[in-house]
Amino acid sequence: MGDYVVAVSIDKVQTFLYYVLQAYIQENQANSGTLREIVNSSQLISETFFRDIGIEGEEGEFSDQIEDRLLTCSGMCIFTTSLDREQITEKLGRLFRKYYQSFKGQLLVKYAVLEKKLSTDEDKLGAITESKNRLKQRDCLNEIISSHRDLLFQFCSVPEGNKLPLSSEPDKKYPAFSRDINALYSQQESDNDNHFRIAVIKADLDGMGDLFQQLGDYAIYNAISQVLSKFISLDYLHMKAGEYQKKYTGFKLYPLYMAGDDIFFAVTAAHLLEGVSLCKEILVQLNKEIAKLKTNTKLPQLSMSVGIDFTFNREPIRYYYERVQRQLDEAKTCSRNDKDKVEKSSYMKISINDYILKDYDAKKKSPWAYFIDDIALLKGAMKKGFAAHHFLYGLLSKISDKTIGSSEVKFSNAVLYHLLPEHLDSGNKELREYELLLIEKLLRQLLAPKEEHSYDRRDNSNQQKKSEKVLKFGFRERKRLERYVRMLLLFSDQRFAMDGDKVLLTRFDFDKKRIRSTLFNKPLRYLYHQSLYGSLNKNTTIKKHDVLQFRNIFTVSTKYNAPNRPRVQAYRDLQISSSMFHRFKKMDKGQIGTVAEMLQSVNDRSKEDIKKLEAQRKSDKKAPPGLFFDEKAFREVGAKTNLWTDDYIDSLLIFYRLNELSIQYKTLYRDNNNKNKKANKQHRPSKGDKR
Repeated sequence: MGDYVVAVSIDKVQTFLYYVLQAYIQENQANSGTLREIVNSSQLISETFFRDIGIEGEEGEFSDQIEDRLLTCSGMCIFTTSLDREQITEKLGRLFRKYYQSFKGQLLVKYAVLEKKLSTDEDKLGAITESKNRLKQRDCLNEIISSHRDLLFQFCSVPEGNKLPLSSEPDKKYPAFSRDINALYSQQESDNDNHFRIAVIKADLDGMGDLFQQLGDYAIYNAISQVLSKFISLDYLHMKAGEYQKKYTGFKLYPLYMAGDDIFFAVTAAHLLEGVSLCKEILVQLNKEIAKLKTNTKLPQLSMSVGIDFTFNREPIRYYYERVQRQLDEAKTCSRNDKDKVEKSSYMKISINDYILKDYDAKKKSPWAYFIDDIALLKGAMKKGFAAHHFLYGLLSKISDKTIGSSEVKFSNAVLYHLLPEHLDSGNKELREYELLLIEKLLRQLLAPKEEHSYDRRDNSNQQKKSEKVLKFGFRERKRLERYVRMLLLFSDQRFAMDGDKVLLTRFDFDKKRIRSTLFNKPLRYLYHQSLYGSLNKNTTIKKHDVLQFRNIFTVSTKYNAPNRPRVQAYRDLQISSSMFHRFKKMDKGQIGTVAEMLQSVNDRSKEDIKKLEAQRKSDKKAPPGLFFDEKAFREVGAKTNLWTDDYIDSLLIFYRLNELSIQYKTLYRDNNNKNKKANKQHRPSKGDKR
């Protein structure tokens, strides 16, 4: 057994890869040699590096002088040797100079030498851990710099892009890979100078350092390293690409880097879902192989972070490389903060357009699976005539407007007004329901647990569950909505074909009760308790009683007993048309008297008439009538409080319109459960009926 442990690694790998990609994709992307350079760069980090050291082959610095290989993985190896320290240092120095001079500083070889006796597997594991720690320390790099200062501190020319000291024929070895980025598309598409969309996917395994630190068995440590080397490699990626080409028509993949615990490749935007699925299959396979290892303790499941960015085929890599790395960093940060990932199998965090989505194997559908449905829903709606791009762009312009975002009332009014259904009275049932489902998806981005938000502490008489979510327009909800809108807007581009064009409405869960709750009940409740009351209580110059009285002039929440349905929620309000609200906004807000006269002209029933009608409708088990307009109270409170503002009028306009649409929705999607039960009972065969 050797007396010295030698650890060697390639540093600045990401810098080197960035250089290779920049040089060959940006400058020579029409050249068929692009794939060769990408493959060569990956092989350099693994195969060639090992040959130069002597781990493989017979011409390396340490060939025939390596006693025991402790660890070999992408860009790193640790071994023992019986050479003396002076000989080891001389060989490592030559290796350093070779790589530094060949690549003009793009690659840096780091090394550390330990004097250790290794008698047991525990000693080996300890040597690996200590060697890795030494390579990470600043002193290690300082010693190398000091030893090679004459070489390091001289001017070097920038390396030319065609001098990688390797040769191969990847087109023959890896026929399933596209030879360059343009080859991801057909000849007809790639000749189009208007560009085409590409999805760039960068993935990274989470918690690898923590996993290896938990291992107390050298054999398991080495076995896991070999599993990673096998499944995160160009060879395995190529095999999966071939499988996907048989499974999915037109699927193509261009590799960017595949080694260590990094996965980096590009696919057409239309095959984004397949690209993510491929990453998932690699993760699943890794977990299966690790689970087969016989250990005293159960090893944790590996998880993965994935960053996704979209680019045009001719965009310089420096732009999308930084963007996709930022998305990956977002996913990794979210993964570290997520506490429940250990409970999920094959757990992934996917960041796309700064929007984080989880994917995992479980009985319950994952957010990533819901996202796929959302995109399919969007595509289906567009196919039925819904102007998705115009609709989403209009919403985005509102929620990103600083003036609108200056107050919660302005922001909530802008969002809720924009999300009022426009096709509810359409004879096209599919278009109507696609719109309702899309609006529901958008509003769900603004939902938060009820305990985080209290609208009106007086109105806690309802027996709703604490787990119920309510609308909220705080910072987190606004950012989530904006990111979601941007993401949908991205996929509203016709160039993102995906599989949404083939989806039928029957695939989606059109839950009438859930949609009514999200689109109508929750917004009405928010406007009633918050916009027309709660937000105004923050003004210390206005009494709460006056705010409540002013709201109750226009609308009052009540409950009534309908046939077979006790305690039905309803809102009583005045007769005010949308056109009248718009006229109010154009008027001087000090003209309270004129407004009062206009309201009185269309709400002229006396209080006694309203009470009689109320009693009659209660007897008939029907919804109560509209409110009596208290002109005197409106004049007094309006003049005293100055509550009659553009924002207040907007809130009332949206509230009234939502209430009308809610009634229309209930009529369209009336609950026929009771009727069906009666019908079934009438047609149920008796014991003697042989039908």
